[in-house]
Amino acid sequence: MTSQNWVSLITPDTIQGSGPGATLNTATTATLSPVTGSAADAAQVNPPGAYQGWAVGDLIRVCGRGYVTTTATSTTMTILLASRVGNAGTTYVTLATSAGVATGTGALTGLPWQLDGLIRCTNVATTGNTLSTQFCMWLQNSASPAVATTNTVMISGPNASGETAAAVDTTQVQGISLRGTLAGANATIVCTQWFVEALC
Repeated sequence: MTSQNWVSLITPDTIQGSGPGATLNTATTATLSPVTGSAADAAQVNPPGAYQGWAVGDLIRVCGRGYVTTTATSTTMTILLASRVGNAGTTYVTLATSAGVATGTGALTGLPWQLDGLIRCTNVATTGNTLSTQFCMWLQNSASPAVATTNTVMISGPNASGETAAAVDTTQVQGISLRGTLAGANATIVCTQWFVEALC
């Protein structure tokens, strides 16, 4: 009978491993989760056979927290989990992404959010679908929440039909990152806490 033996952070034991990431406030796609001094993702899954390396059946749990600030001009934000080939450069594979979310026309400051996700390794290979991912994100949508009112919205990735299967080269190192897209420079998204755990 199989059983869970341990849970361990795959992020380094530094402030960069679990602390804040970059601020996104321009019309672009950018990494929200923290990076190291060499600009690598703080969360890294190693090659097969190495400590915390890829193996079929592995589960990786991600959690992020932060806030969104909006302006009187609405824009669209999208949240996604991604892996970065070799944990270097600018080549990312999207693991799961939300639908675009309109920020509305109210100027609201520091609305908290929390994201929880799970990445499953379904194959160790250079090609083909190897990871299946799903996440949900809760966003407070009121500056003054009250009981029995619509205070939060759930944003899911993908936005329908369960997990997203992605083709990731699991024979090599991959960085794991939380990324976001803004259609216009009319909002600010900040990740204040980030951790990635190996469930083995």
